[in-house]
Amino acid sequence: MFFDDVISKLRADSAAAPFVVTVLGDAGAGISGVKRVIFFSRDEVRLAAGKSVLCVRGDELDIAEMGGGDVLVRGKVKGVDID
Repeated sequence: MFFDDVISKLRADSAAAPFVVTVLGDAGAGISGVKRVIFFSRDEVRLAAGKSVLCVRGDELDIAEMGGGDVLVRGKVKGVDID
């Protein structure tokens, strides 16, 4: 699996990566390891993941799917901040 290869090459373990963010070009982003949605607007989505808050910024954002710790954000993602 790709994720396992990345973790191995970074010499980390899965505890060091409680969440994964995959930006899919202009289509949106898939985020796994999400505990809950903190805030949602058309230009910002804030998510609790592990001990961090992820802020997905962009245009025309929409939560297309959510469940089982995964969130699919549709829209033009301009950036992701981790706090």
